[in-house]
Amino acid sequence: MVVIVEIEQDEQDLKLVEAEIANEEAQLIEVVRAISEKSGIPVEELVLDLGVGDVRFQPDARVADCLRHGHRWRHRRVCIDLHFESEEARHTFPARATWSVVHKWGCHRFQVPHDACANLELHEASPKGPVLNDHVQIGDFKGCKTAWLVKPGPEPYGRLR
Repeated sequence: MVVIVEIEQDEQDLKLVEAEIANEEAQLIEVVRAISEKSGIPVEELVLDLGVGDVRFQPDARVADCLRHGHRWRHRRVCIDLHFESEEARHTFPARATWSVVHKWGCHRFQVPHDACANLELHEASPKGPVLNDHVQIGDFKGCKTAWLVKPGPEPYGRLR
Protein backbone atom coordinates (compact mmCIF):
# COMPACT_ATOMS: atom_id res chain seq x y z
CA MET A 1 0.00 0.00 0.00
CA VAL A 2 1.24 3.49 -0.86
CA VAL A 3 0.71 6.70 1.11
CA ILE A 4 1.18 10.05 -0.58
CA VAL A 5 2.40 12.89 1.61
CA GLU A 6 1.83 16.41 0.32
CA ILE A 7 4.45 18.78 1.69
CA GLU A 8 2.90 22.23 1.47
CA GLN A 9 4.82 25.49 1.57
CA ASP A 10 3.01 28.79 1.12
CA GLU A 11 -0.24 27.00 0.13
CA GLN A 12 0.95 26.81 -3.48
CA ASP A 13 4.19 24.86 -3.56
CA LEU A 14 3.27 21.18 -3.15
CA LYS A 15 5.88 18.48 -3.12
CA LEU A 16 4.56 14.92 -3.27
CA VAL A 17 6.41 12.13 -1.49
CA GLU A 18 5.29 8.51 -1.73
CA ALA A 19 5.90 5.97 1.01
CA GLU A 20 5.31 2.25 0.74
CA ILE A 21 3.58 0.69 3.75
CA ALA A 22 4.34 -2.98 4.23
CA ASN A 23 2.71 -3.41 7.64
CA GLU A 24 -0.39 -1.46 8.69
CA GLU A 25 0.17 -2.52 12.30
CA ALA A 26 3.52 -0.71 12.40
CA GLN A 27 4.01 2.55 14.26
CA LEU A 28 3.61 5.78 12.30
CA ILE A 29 7.18 6.77 13.12
CA GLU A 30 8.45 3.99 10.83
CA VAL A 31 6.62 5.50 7.86
CA VAL A 32 7.74 8.99 8.86
CA ARG A 33 11.37 7.84 8.73
CA ALA A 34 10.90 6.74 5.12
CA ILE A 35 9.23 10.05 4.26
CA SER A 36 12.08 11.89 5.98
CA GLU A 37 14.69 10.13 3.86
CA LYS A 38 12.86 10.98 0.63
CA SER A 39 11.97 14.57 1.53
CA GLY A 40 15.06 15.66 3.46
CA ILE A 41 12.89 16.94 6.32
CA PRO A 42 13.93 15.75 9.79
CA VAL A 43 11.66 13.16 11.41
CA GLU A 44 10.98 15.36 14.46
CA GLU A 45 9.73 18.16 12.17
CA LEU A 46 7.51 15.87 10.10
CA VAL A 47 5.66 14.47 13.11
CA LEU A 48 4.82 17.98 14.36
CA ASP A 49 2.42 18.59 11.50
CA LEU A 50 1.33 15.43 9.70
CA GLY A 51 -2.30 14.57 9.15
CA VAL A 52 -5.42 14.82 7.04
CA GLY A 53 -7.63 17.92 7.15
CA ASP A 54 -8.04 18.98 10.78
CA VAL A 55 -6.82 15.62 12.11
CA ARG A 56 -3.19 15.60 13.28
CA PHE A 57 -1.48 12.25 13.74
CA GLN A 58 0.26 11.41 17.01
CA PRO A 59 3.84 10.06 16.68
CA ASP A 60 2.95 6.91 18.63
CA ALA A 61 -0.11 6.13 16.46
CA ARG A 62 -0.42 2.93 14.48
CA VAL A 63 -0.37 3.25 10.70
CA ALA A 64 -3.78 1.52 10.47
CA ASP A 65 -5.33 4.27 12.63
CA CYS A 66 -3.89 6.96 10.34
CA LEU A 67 -5.06 5.19 7.19
CA ARG A 68 -8.66 5.45 8.39
CA HIS A 69 -8.43 9.12 7.41
CA GLY A 70 -7.17 8.36 3.90
CA HIS A 71 -4.01 7.59 1.97
CA ARG A 72 -3.18 11.21 1.15
CA TRP A 73 -1.53 12.94 4.10
CA ARG A 74 -0.32 16.53 4.43
CA HIS A 75 2.61 18.28 6.11
CA ARG A 76 2.52 22.10 6.21
CA ARG A 77 5.66 24.27 6.41
CA VAL A 78 6.01 28.02 6.76
CA CYS A 79 8.91 30.33 5.93
CA ILE A 80 10.66 32.35 8.63
CA ASP A 81 13.21 35.02 7.73
CA LEU A 82 15.29 35.17 10.92
CA HIS A 83 17.69 38.02 11.68
CA PHE A 84 20.43 38.20 14.30
CA GLU A 85 22.65 41.26 14.51
CA SER A 86 23.91 41.74 10.91
CA GLU A 87 23.12 38.19 9.76
CA GLU A 88 19.97 36.73 8.27
CA ALA A 89 18.79 33.23 7.32
CA ARG A 90 15.59 31.78 5.88
CA HIS A 91 14.23 28.39 6.85
CA THR A 92 10.93 26.56 6.68
CA PHE A 93 9.40 25.13 9.84
CA PRO A 94 6.33 22.97 10.52
CA ALA A 95 3.30 25.24 10.91
CA ARG A 96 2.44 23.55 14.22
CA ALA A 97 5.94 24.00 15.67
CA THR A 98 6.35 26.49 18.48
CA TRP A 99 8.50 29.60 18.30
CA SER A 100 10.97 27.83 20.61
CA VAL A 101 11.95 25.66 17.63
CA VAL A 102 12.79 28.82 15.65
CA HIS A 103 14.68 30.22 18.65
CA LYS A 104 16.75 27.04 19.02
CA TRP A 105 17.40 26.79 15.27
CA GLY A 106 18.47 30.45 15.13
CA CYS A 107 20.94 30.07 17.99
CA HIS A 108 22.44 27.02 16.29
CA ARG A 109 22.49 28.65 12.83
CA PHE A 110 24.11 31.87 14.08
CA GLN A 111 26.46 29.96 16.44
CA VAL A 112 25.25 31.70 19.59
CA PRO A 113 26.67 30.10 22.76
CA HIS A 114 24.05 28.18 24.77
CA ASP A 115 24.23 30.44 27.83
CA ALA A 116 23.86 33.57 25.66
CA CYS A 117 21.01 32.03 23.68
CA ALA A 118 18.91 31.63 26.82
CA ASN A 119 19.01 35.42 27.24
CA LEU A 120 17.81 36.26 23.73
CA GLU A 121 14.22 36.94 22.71
CA LEU A 122 12.37 36.53 19.42
CA HIS A 123 10.67 39.69 18.18
CA GLU A 124 8.17 39.92 15.34
CA ALA A 125 8.95 42.02 12.24
CA SER A 126 11.73 44.19 13.75
CA PRO A 127 14.14 44.27 16.70
CA LYS A 128 11.66 46.47 18.56
CA GLY A 129 8.57 44.52 17.47
CA PRO A 130 6.36 42.54 19.83
CA VAL A 131 7.99 39.63 21.65
CA LEU A 132 7.04 36.19 20.30
CA ASN A 133 6.10 33.67 22.99
CA ASP A 134 8.31 30.56 22.69
CA HIS A 135 5.39 28.35 23.74
CA VAL A 136 2.96 29.53 21.03
CA GLN A 137 2.65 27.75 17.67
CA ILE A 138 4.08 29.52 14.64
CA GLY A 139 0.83 29.09 12.74
CA ASP A 140 -0.10 28.90 9.09
CA PHE A 141 0.39 31.96 6.85
CA LYS A 142 1.37 32.94 3.32
CA GLY A 143 4.74 34.40 2.44
CA CYS A 144 7.74 34.61 4.73
CA LYS A 145 7.39 36.04 8.24
CA THR A 146 10.28 38.12 9.60
CA ALA A 147 11.55 37.58 13.14
CA TRP A 148 14.55 38.96 15.03
CA LEU A 149 16.66 37.25 17.68
CA VAL A 150 17.63 40.11 20.02
CA LYS A 151 18.96 40.89 23.46
CA PRO A 152 16.12 42.08 25.68
CA GLY A 153 16.15 45.75 26.53
CA PRO A 154 15.52 47.35 29.92
CA GLU A 155 12.08 46.85 31.43
CA PRO A 156 9.97 49.87 30.47
CA TYR A 157 8.02 49.75 33.74
CA GLY A 158 10.86 48.67 35.99
CA ARG A 159 12.04 52.19 36.83
CA LEU A 160 11.29 53.98 40.07
CA ARG A 161 9.57 57.32 39.77
